[in-house]
Order: sequence, then structure tokens, then C-alpha cells
Amino acid sequence: MFNKKRLAINMIAQIIAFTVNLGISFFLVPFIVKYIGSEAYGFVNLSNDFVTYAQVITVALNSMAGRFITVSLHQGKYNDVNKYFTSTIIANIILASFLIIPAILLLINLKNVVNIPTAIISDVTILMAFIFLNLLISIIGSVFGATTFACNRLDLDSLRKIESYIIKVVILVIAFSFFKPSVWYIGLATLICTIYMTGINIHYTKKLLPNVVINKRYFDASYIKTLLLSGIWNSFNSMSSIMSTGLNLLIANLFIGATAMGRLSIAKIIPNLVLGVFAMIASVFAPQLTISYAKGKYQDLKEQVFFTMKMLGMFSCIPLAILYAYGGEFYSLWMPTENARLLQALSIIICIDQVFVLPLEGLWNVFTATNKVKIPSLYLFFNSILTIGIVLISLQYTLDTNAQLFIIAGTSTLFSIIRGLTFLPMYGAYCLKLRVNAFYPLIGKNILSLAIATLISLVIKHYMPINSWFMLFVDASFTAIVSLLINTLLILGRKEREKLFVKITNKMVIKK
Repeated sequence: MFNKKRLAINMIAQIIAFTVNLGISFFLVPFIVKYIGSEAYGFVNLSNDFVTYAQVITVALNSMAGRFITVSLHQGKYNDVNKYFTSTIIANIILASFLIIPAILLLINLKNVVNIPTAIISDVTILMAFIFLNLLISIIGSVFGATTFACNRLDLDSLRKIESYIIKVVILVIAFSFFKPSVWYIGLATLICTIYMTGINIHYTKKLLPNVVINKRYFDASYIKTLLLSGIWNSFNSMSSIMSTGLNLLIANLFIGATAMGRLSIAKIIPNLVLGVFAMIASVFAPQLTISYAKGKYQDLKEQVFFTMKMLGMFSCIPLAILYAYGGEFYSLWMPTENARLLQALSIIICIDQVFVLPLEGLWNVFTATNKVKIPSLYLFFNSILTIGIVLISLQYTLDTNAQLFIIAGTSTLFSIIRGLTFLPMYGAYCLKLRVNAFYPLIGKNILSLAIATLISLVIKHYMPINSWFMLFVDASFTAIVSLLINTLLILGRKEREKLFVKITNKMVIKK
């Protein structure tokens, strides 16, 4: 059986870290928008998108380093661990060096590349400079982040992330409160947090893997080749993701304007947070999946995948139902200066696919653990070409700003729904040697769960109208409680419900 205790510890730590980040973002985003406006804030996410574009060439190397280090470690091949570590670090330094010149050229010509209001050109340029410097440091130190993964100690990583989030909010609150508001403060705070996390990861590498020796004598080009041959397909994934959704803000900026880009950027915050929390939960299972595969425990691997899907399905309908039913009221309270209904509509369009894909999020870890990333990568790549093509063509047929925003936001969502209903469950079943329809019952239950939760939420709102944060909290709490009760009956099997009931009963008896 897989290590459920370690899994629980990792999951709790990850959830706490994400909750802290969510809470900070919840208060920090409107705080920042208040000072610099949604138009300027849109360039924060656009800067991060530019970084994502640059990372495509590094993903091929770094995306699989954690996997191969973990497998080598748990197979007792410590010499291989040293070679993967050293080779990856040296290669990353070379890659970072090659990115310096393109970054400088982009910064010099930034105002000619994107539409930037004249008043904030200097601020946005400085922001981009900090973000690119952050990228270079992240690339060089990325391999050290594999340590907590390989040792299945994601709890340590989560605790340090909480500290970095707190550091970030302290820096930003001080900067915006005592100095002239500027968007580049966000880039500076991000850079400082990355330096902190890199130092911590180096410390954990020395502590958890004392036998790891980073020395040029361990550099081996063949190990780089192994990583690249496997990781090149993850580069395709990254490129596909960029063409599907990562170009949205850039397209909005170029075809509509900076203001529309800012609105789309805000509308993406909640859907991205929802996706992030479930990707985070799924990532908790990744180390154990990789370890089970490395040790040849394939039955454990299958059990973990189904367990992951049920856990994700149990909770995924809650934030989506809350957004669908209470989104307008939420945005009115959170962003009172913005068009709440437009933000809700955009957010729903952006995340409507999540009802299909969130329970399947763990399958991406299966592709990595089993080193079967080629087919998913090719599928995503061709899928993304269709997405970007349809977006660019469709934008030519309307001049209405809102319609153009819906086209940009909705096209990638449509293809994501198709992917979640066809390729992802089918290929996931193939990799695990299961029936082709093995995952569809859970997908169907999740769709039904969301429909019921949303309907109940609308009824709750009818009888308890939302006119304050307190009433939003009350209504959302009712949605969460009712959804969990429904999902316990709908998603969990009879034996699983019995085990859950016994555990809850035992806890109550112990407390008494």
C-alpha cells in the first residue's frame, strides 16, 4: 500500500500554503488595483506570460529532472542522482546565459511590442526587468526544487512557500503605503521571494540528500540528452498551453487595448486560483505515483489514480458552484470599481471546462511518472494550433469589445472541454492498462454534482440575498456543506462511505 500518512501530511501542508496564498491574493489584488488601476495591473500577468514564453526552451530540460532524480534515488543509483543534479545545473546556467540578450532586446523595444499607456512605460519596463531577472534565477536554481519532491517531503516546501508569501505581502504593503505607487514593486517582491526560495531549496538539498555532490566531474552530456529526449514533449505541452491560453492577454492587448487586457487579467484570477488549488492537490500525489512506478507497484499506482480522482471530484464542484451562483455579488464586493457582471461572465467562460478536467488533473502526473508524455504533447500542440487559429480569424468578424473578449476567453475553453471528454480519460486509461471508459462514470458524477450544487446555491441565494461579505460567506458555507454531503453519497462508494463514517465516529468518541 502507498504511504497514506505521508500523503496526508503533504496534502495538509500544501492546502495550508495555498490557503495562505489565496488569502493574501484576496486582499492584495484589490489593494494593488486601487493604487495602480486594472489597466496597469494587467501588465503584471502579461509580464508573467512573457516569462512563460521564454521558459518553453527550459522546460525540456527541467520538467523531467525531478522524475529521473526520484527514480534513480529510490532505485539506489546514487551516482546517477549526482550526474542528473550536476548536469542539470550546468545546462541551466548555459540556458540562462543565452536568455539574457533576448531579454535586454525586448526591454529596449517593449513599447513597440505591446500597447503601453505613455504614463506607465517606465514602470512597466522596470517591472519586466525584475520579472526576467527572477526568471534567470529560477532557471539556475530549479533543480534544487526536486529535492523535496524526490524525498516526498512536499510539506517542507509548503512551509517555506508560506514564509515567502508573507515576505511578499510585507514588501508590497510597505512599498504601496509609504512610496509613490508603481507596478514594478510587484516584480521586486517576486524577485526577493524567489531568491529566498532558491536558498531554502539549496539548504534542503544539503540536509535531505547529504550524499549529493555537485561537481563538474559528474557532468555527463548523455544525461542531458536523456532529459531532453523525454522533456522535449513537455516543451510541446508548454508551447501548446501558451497558444491555447497563454497568448490571451497579449492578443487582448494588441487587438483590443490595455484596458480590455486588464479586465481579462482580473477575470482570470479566480479561475486560475481554482485550477491552481486542484493542480496543487494533484501534485501531492505525484511523488508517490513516481515512487510506486519506480518500484514496480503498478496496482498501487492504479489505486492512487482513482483515489486522486475521487478526492478532486469531491471538492471541485464547490468553488465552481459558488462562482456560477454568487460570482456577480462576489465581484461587486471585491472589485467595486469594475463591471461585476462582465467579470463574472468572463470568469465562467474561462473555467466552465473545469467541471470536466479538474477530476482528471492527476492523470498528467501519470504521464510523467510512466514517461509517456509524447502523445499528450502532440495532441495538445495540434489542439492549440486550432485554438489560436480560430481566435485570430473570429476576431476579424466583430468590433464589439466584449464579444472579442468572449472569443479570446471561450475558444480555448471549448477545446479544453473536448480534451477532457475524449483524449485525457481515454489515454489515461490506456497508460494504466484499464478499460477505455474506466474514468467516464466519475466524470459523469462530477457533472451531476456541479449541476445539483449550482441549483441549490441559486435557491440559497434566493432566500438569503447577498449584500455583504458576511452573507456571501454564509451562502458559500451552505453551498460547501450541502455539496460535500451530496458528493459523499454520489462520488464515494459504499465501502468508502462506511470507512469515512467509522473514522468520524471514532474521532467523536475519542474527543468525548
